[in-house]
Amino acid sequence: MAARRARAGMAWVFGLAACGGDPAATTDGATTSEATGSDTSTTTGGGPSTTAAPTTGSSPGTGSETGTTTAAATTDDTSEPTTETATTGDPGVELGPPVLRINVGGPAVGEFLADDGPESPYRASPDTQVFAADAVVAGPSVPADLPLEVLTTGRVEPDELAGGTGQLRYSVPVEPGTYQLRLHFSGPSQGPGTRLAQLWIDGATVGEPIDVSALTAGDASGSVTVEITADAWLDVELVRAPGSEMPLLSALELFGDGGLRDGPAGAVRHITPEGGGSGDSVDDAAGLGQLAALIAASAPGDEVWIHAGDYEAGGEIFISSGGTAEAPIVIRGVGADWHAPGRPWIVGTRQNPWTAEGAIGGTVFRLTAGADHLQFVNLGFADQGNGCWRVAQPIAGLRLDNIVATNVHRLLENFVGGDDTDASITGLVMKDVSVRGYARAVTRLQYETSEVLLEDVFGDSEAQPFEAFSTGVTLYEAAHHVTLRRAVMLNHQQVDVEGYWNADGFSTERDNHAIRFEDTYAAGNTDGGYDLKSTDTTLLRAVAVDNKRNFRLWGQIAMEQCVGLAPHKRGGSGTQAQVHGNPQGVFTVTDSRFVDDDPATIVFDLDDDAAGTVVGGCVEHHPDASYQTVEPAASLMLTDVADGC
Repeated sequence: MAARRARAGMAWVFGLAACGGDPAATTDGATTSEATGSDTSTTTGGGPSTTAAPTTGSSPGTGSETGTTTAAATTDDTSEPTTETATTGDPGVELGPPVLRINVGGPAVGEFLADDGPESPYRASPDTQVFAADAVVAGPSVPADLPLEVLTTGRVEPDELAGGTGQLRYSVPVEPGTYQLRLHFSGPSQGPGTRLAQLWIDGATVGEPIDVSALTAGDASGSVTVEITADAWLDVELVRAPGSEMPLLSALELFGDGGLRDGPAGAVRHITPEGGGSGDSVDDAAGLGQLAALIAASAPGDEVWIHAGDYEAGGEIFISSGGTAEAPIVIRGVGADWHAPGRPWIVGTRQNPWTAEGAIGGTVFRLTAGADHLQFVNLGFADQGNGCWRVAQPIAGLRLDNIVATNVHRLLENFVGGDDTDASITGLVMKDVSVRGYARAVTRLQYETSEVLLEDVFGDSEAQPFEAFSTGVTLYEAAHHVTLRRAVMLNHQQVDVEGYWNADGFSTERDNHAIRFEDTYAAGNTDGGYDLKSTDTTLLRAVAVDNKRNFRLWGQIAMEQCVGLAPHKRGGSGTQAQVHGNPQGVFTVTDSRFVDDDPATIVFDLDDDAAGTVVGGCVEHHPDASYQTVEPAASLMLTDVADGC
């Protein structure tokens, strides 16, 4: 299989976008106290492996083996020089035999694999959508033998993600070696610098951002070739530069003397919807309820493949064994194999459509001591309760990668079981996760949970009601050293209650520290976009839109190049504000922008003893709006803040 596939080629193509048995039940009782954000629950019963340093710019890969690359990027030209881009090098990179080709967003064309369905064996970005180009013009850098048909389609993020993520990722199991990666981009171009894309290979940046808008000058397609050295899992990621448009990738081709791998170095065990066997082969596949036993029988580096289909969660699955930091055990959703499209769906008993009085559903996987260094990849969940995963005792090295969930109470719950007092997670990675419809959170992380990276995580509560309010990402107790990068949290709403309406996009508590937000986005929440009580907390290019208080600051917070737009109070008590300084809050805001035209908005609203410093940036507000309200014990210093943005 590997040899046959190695003779096939692959390309990714983007065109012009047309438009920007039942689990044991749990109960979740919570106080609506804004000061504590406490949440208690009672129950019955008990990707890729690298852990990124959460405060760096690293973007971890997705395979069960880690990879490194060296790269020299060039424009590929079969005739004349191309438009110069920020990624440069010798134009004469010699191509090896084709390994893989993919028609991004389109059907199979010749040797180009189809990528027009909801699932893909290699696409690891679950929230992209297909678009079609209005017209295709091949620029001078496009190879003459490239079928123009593959330039007519592509993928782009839906509008609701455009505020924060801007990322497209493919993960390919390859033989270690040197490869040539050829990327084909489509227009339109609004001029140089308007569409910048940073290429990441196996978790490391390659060169400077590619100026796709210059490469596609004149709205023609353009191509770039990159020489790379990859280990056993090639992770290719294009991330738009902050403030620019998504790169319109039209095709991707991989060349080299290596090929695709058909399986991991370790053993593979199999689960199917009808299975009840040993799991040693697809023909003798196990059932989902046997997963814990299959993991316990696995050695570090082995994988358990859950084949595509619908699975009823027949009760909470307790997992207490795992791999090692160097060789995690991977639980991977696959089709027929990992070169075939497909995603298994684990379906529970949560009421759908959801109502606040409905059955909450149960937990799917409970992770207890020993469940270290597990990686879950390409899984889907529907109608689940308080945790598709629940971490109930301390564990290390958990990774959730390319996960999709709909109508859940929480995706990841971090809450002790029985008489235990600690369930800290050390080294958590959540990457390319999409959750739509939940009443509590995408995740709650607490105790001494640390070394956390949440990257390209999307949550839309869809305003699901509950007896307590929802928050997209909840950091609680003493969780620390957490990075949230390109996370988007939408529509957490607590309505029709007496007094204050809570529900935030992101929240932290007093004992949380060393928290970093990068290029995150919060919108449509009935309280804060960001409600932060933590110390040593940084927001870089964070965006908040359409929240009652876009930025609600209680702790020690530094904001840089952030954006607040159109605060919106939907009901309840409290003011409508861009930046709300709360008791004990000490914050600085640098080079940030706040724009609104509602006379009810307060730009800077400081209570009690809050202290704020604002340097640079700009403010644009309605002439009847309050620029600042500062209580007697509070202070606000404004320096070089422009009037108008």
